[in-house]
Amino acid sequence: MKQAFKYILIGISIFCFISPNFAQKKHKQKNKKVALVSKNKKGNKKTKKNTTKLGQAANLNTLLATSSPESKTTKVDSIPEKVVTILSDFKPQLKNVAKIGFINASVQNDTTSIKLEYQVPSQNLSFQYRPISLVPRVFKIDSSIIYKNIATLKAGFGNYNHRYINLNLVTEDAYANTHSFSVNNESITGLHHLQNSNDIGLNYISDININEHNKIQTQVYYKQSERYRYGLVPDSVVFPLSNYKQNYYLSGINLGLTNDNTKAHFIHFSPKIKFEHFEGLSGATNNWVYFKSPMYVSFKNDIRLDFDISYSYNQFNPKTSNAKVNTELRFDPSVEFEKFNSVFKLGVSPTFEKEGYNLYPTIEFKKKLTDSDYLLVAGWHTHVLNNTYSSIVGMNPWITVPENIEMTTQEKKFVEIQINAGKHLDYGVTISLNDYKNLPLFNKVMGTDRSKYGLLYKAIFEKKASTIELDAQLRYQFSDKLLVTNNFKYLQFNSLEENAKPWGILPLEIDSKLNWVPNKKWNLEGSLKYWTGANIFNENSIATDMKNALVLNAGVTYKFTPKWNVWLKGENLLDKPYERWADYPSLGVQLMAGVVYSFRK
Repeated sequence: MKQAFKYILIGISIFCFISPNFAQKKHKQKNKKVALVSKNKKGNKKTKKNTTKLGQAANLNTLLATSSPESKTTKVDSIPEKVVTILSDFKPQLKNVAKIGFINASVQNDTTSIKLEYQVPSQNLSFQYRPISLVPRVFKIDSSIIYKNIATLKAGFGNYNHRYINLNLVTEDAYANTHSFSVNNESITGLHHLQNSNDIGLNYISDININEHNKIQTQVYYKQSERYRYGLVPDSVVFPLSNYKQNYYLSGINLGLTNDNTKAHFIHFSPKIKFEHFEGLSGATNNWVYFKSPMYVSFKNDIRLDFDISYSYNQFNPKTSNAKVNTELRFDPSVEFEKFNSVFKLGVSPTFEKEGYNLYPTIEFKKKLTDSDYLLVAGWHTHVLNNTYSSIVGMNPWITVPENIEMTTQEKKFVEIQINAGKHLDYGVTISLNDYKNLPLFNKVMGTDRSKYGLLYKAIFEKKASTIELDAQLRYQFSDKLLVTNNFKYLQFNSLEENAKPWGILPLEIDSKLNWVPNKKWNLEGSLKYWTGANIFNENSIATDMKNALVLNAGVTYKFTPKWNVWLKGENLLDKPYERWADYPSLGVQLMAGVVYSFRK
């Protein structure tokens, strides 16, 4: 027993002696390893990348050797790695392309102004002029020299006995005033014995200098249109031509004052006045006077005050009743200012009309989106149109004498986006909600003898109407060689107070035009029009929709010499007669060719 207790005591003594020595030896080896790693980090910075790769490989081998099967199937931690975001005080800006290499760029709206101040030393305020010696040399006269007197004669002939002649004269007098005279005549004979027309026009435009910056612009014009109502008239029936006459005579004068030195005046204004006399069927006449004076004041803090004034007087004189007069006196005070990188326009429009006094709001907002070519425009405007006999004839040439002419009011709330897509392309879209009062519509006059008097339309003024209108424009221009314009218009009527349909109004219109100048000799033009048919009465007084129409036109001009040009024009090239107004069909393909001769001095 004593021997066994002795051996146990010796074993415990050996274990206690060996364990501290082993732990101390292991601790020294660990410290030595750490010291070696630290030394490698400090002394081998240039080989840090290689050491890291070797360390990663060693750690991977050790991990694979010592890991258990369970640890190899452990899922990857789903916690994302930490991301450091560095914010900089520098704000990048997109510069205008025109600033880089002085390349042509499209115009961008910019309403901001920058005030710059310079300090010029007094010794640099005056310099002594020392002219260099002049050496006379021979020079060649440029072909683009401005002539003081230019006369152009344009004449052409085509099928359907289509004749056209135009004489235009532009001259400059001794006082540097410009005068332009124009005379034209166009006539055509259709397939129907009444499908004839003859138009004569005279026009004079002048630009008269009062002084260095003020000018008076003048226009005097006269137009005469002779045609016959051939709608629903049999070609075999012969009545006096006076039964079908649809002749119009229009004369007028416009005067305007302009000033091109806007910086020298505090108040800027450019008044204009117009007078027009029109004679229609049965001796009915119309006299119209219109005056407008746009005025505004601009301040240095980008604030503009507008004080527009307009006055309109219209006297309609039908032979069967008393004269009817419509007047409008309107003031348009408003203020335009910049705030929050936007342009605001606020104002009111007090209007005095024949029926009483009205106050219309004027609100407009413009905002160019940051770092983009988008311009956002929104507004609320009210337009008042003092309709005349001649303006209604311009909408529908086949109307009878109106019983009454009303003033049309359009209250428009709109949102518009204009996009400048580069140096050549820009387009825009506008959507608007419109409320109309006395909107002119057109429908057939029923209960008349078509074969004896032809087909007549009447003007109908809808008391109240509301619409949704969508307008779109696209324009592409490449230098002065190519120009393409496209216009789209869609009109939807939501409500009508008196009429069942918007008689005679086109729901959809598309208009495209092309002008291409490939070289100095050739000039090509083209146009395409498409519209959907309007609502109209048929001969049984039943509402119907007219057919859609597609019209394609083209023209070409070739320059032989500086004085001689030849031209060719084609209309309705698809050879599909269409009807803008029911039962008044157009002609088929119309071709015309002619020459242009220029007199220069």
